[in-house]
Amino acid sequence: MPKGTESMINRRRLLQGGLGLLAVATVPGCGFFDTKPAGSGAQAATAGEKESPMLKALVDKGSLPALADRLPKNPPVIKPLEGKAQYGGTWRSAMLTQEDTQWLWYAMRYEPLLRWKPDKVGKPGYDEIEANTCEYTVDAESKVYTFTLREGLKWSDGKPCTADDLLFTILEVQCDEGLHPDGLYDAFTSPDTGKLAKVEKVDERTVKMTYTSPQPSLLVQIADAIFEREGAYGMLLPKHYFQQFHLKYNKNANALAKKAGVGSWTDLFTQKQNPWTNPDQPTLAAWKVETPLGKSSAVTLTRNPYYWKVDDAGRQLPYIDNCRVEVVQDAQVELLKVMNGEFGMQYRNFGTPQNKPVVAQNRQKGGYKIFEVPTQLTNTMVIGLNMTHKDPVKRALFANKEFRAGLSHAINRKEVIDAVYAGQGEPWQGAPPKDSPYYNEQLATQFLEFDATKANQHLDAAGLTKKSADGKRLGADGKPVSVTVLVSESFPDHVEAIEFVKKRWAAVGVELRTQAVSEDLYKERVKGNDHDAGTWTCGTFVLPTGTGGDHYWVPTNDGSARYGIGWAQWYQSDGKKGITPPAEVQKQMKLFTQARQEPDPDKTLELGKQILQIAADQFYYIGVSSVPNTYGVVKNDFHNVPSTMSESVAPGIVHPEQFSMGQ
Repeated sequence: MPKGTESMINRRRLLQGGLGLLAVATVPGCGFFDTKPAGSGAQAATAGEKESPMLKALVDKGSLPALADRLPKNPPVIKPLEGKAQYGGTWRSAMLTQEDTQWLWYAMRYEPLLRWKPDKVGKPGYDEIEANTCEYTVDAESKVYTFTLREGLKWSDGKPCTADDLLFTILEVQCDEGLHPDGLYDAFTSPDTGKLAKVEKVDERTVKMTYTSPQPSLLVQIADAIFEREGAYGMLLPKHYFQQFHLKYNKNANALAKKAGVGSWTDLFTQKQNPWTNPDQPTLAAWKVETPLGKSSAVTLTRNPYYWKVDDAGRQLPYIDNCRVEVVQDAQVELLKVMNGEFGMQYRNFGTPQNKPVVAQNRQKGGYKIFEVPTQLTNTMVIGLNMTHKDPVKRALFANKEFRAGLSHAINRKEVIDAVYAGQGEPWQGAPPKDSPYYNEQLATQFLEFDATKANQHLDAAGLTKKSADGKRLGADGKPVSVTVLVSESFPDHVEAIEFVKKRWAAVGVELRTQAVSEDLYKERVKGNDHDAGTWTCGTFVLPTGTGGDHYWVPTNDGSARYGIGWAQWYQSDGKKGITPPAEVQKQMKLFTQARQEPDPDKTLELGKQILQIAADQFYYIGVSSVPNTYGVVKNDFHNVPSTMSESVAPGIVHPEQFSMGQ
């Protein structure tokens, strides 16, 4: 992932959130035609039972080593939230189309080198990060990172997981020029030189990464799981399996690719790395894929016999034997299945404000409870006017703060909230919430009032005093002012909400045209600087971070700078491409770069506040409303799920391996 590429943390999730407690998560369960109760096959673990009967039977047959030979020397201990410790059962859930792999990654495979603690609230620094597959240390300057894998850690095929796997993944996968022809992602390079950090094997379990200047965002990005995704990415992959597809280790790798019907070894490697379509690759996750994505109407998984965590009584996790994730094509289908009680635990896609009344009304019939997921999104819809537009007339107009302020005052946010978001949320600009350490009142509340008089005053101040016979304001070129707003079809609420904005802007003399396009086309148009404006949701402000993060208040990448893509391209290319930003924007960028490299959390917070104050003064995005919390459902016989969970990598943040099923 080259510098400036969007984060894998997919911010487009519509109205999702989360807040973690101790240990819980989600993984799909049994099928649509399965008439067994959700906890069928689950049985309480007896005092002397340390593993699933499913695995004990294999041990007794001699086809699987004894548990003591499968666990690491000191396995992590995860205490079940409700004390429920039944083995067995199938966890049913759903994903929305085959593209919804984020559910699979976060529910069934959130096992990075180190992870977020379940009670994460988003404080700067490392306090909310904990060890996972490895122990780790960081020097005071955030220059030297040491990762020591757990002694005796094994892959799902029983092979040892060692420093060679970690070294291979960083150097030969994540940082291989053949696999990444567009350049290395800058989390692995020293900020002062742009050169790859020194990556060395210390012993059979330990790898050390040494930078020449601070790189404090590395741990945050690992915990965010941005390296855990489809493609030539990762932090810990099994070398013994993947080296057969890598040209450095197999001179016949291109021949293998040709035989597989793909262009080159890089294409084959990328294909094989996708765990959801390739069940052959070994894993460290609690469950391993049996029926891959695309081969059936569901993805099925079964327990990993070498999973390396235990509960507080020394019993091997996970408790649940199998998972089944149905691939549904429509959110309404998922909603109906939720109301019918067909899922053991389900979160995502259906949890909108509009659906909550019917979900709540069907709790008794469906035999489920609702858990809350406080959102980490900060706005339901922001509108970014492209201030680096190719048309000089539009560029000048969109860059005029008075114009943006006028359009903001022209929006009746209450009618949008009532009609589109079921009356939930409050008028809000694109800004961190009140409970955020980065909260800025000016940024959050300026130009919010629906007031046609104020709107017209600001538009007049922007120089739009001349009007056509039908009341349309005329621009500097004498033409009626018109703004075409791109809307991704991934946001059906935006398609609906923008119509209310269109009506109100027309009332003050500004025409709004809408283009609803696929997400891929949307991104292509934005990256090409071929847009007037675009909508999106608004995420959180996180420092330290990588350039891949979406930072809505400083134009550092095309993932969030829909209001200034040319400036973002200038920043990404160190001034070689794009459009030179104004002085205040450049000041922001310098502060942002400094904050990304600042190891002291208190100093990072102060730098972040300075960045946001400039954003408040500049007023980049026009926001609509704060985001209501989303929610999920859990069957009454599905246990150890907290009443709330953090949106951060939800539900993986609450340890899905300790979910349990049964009466």
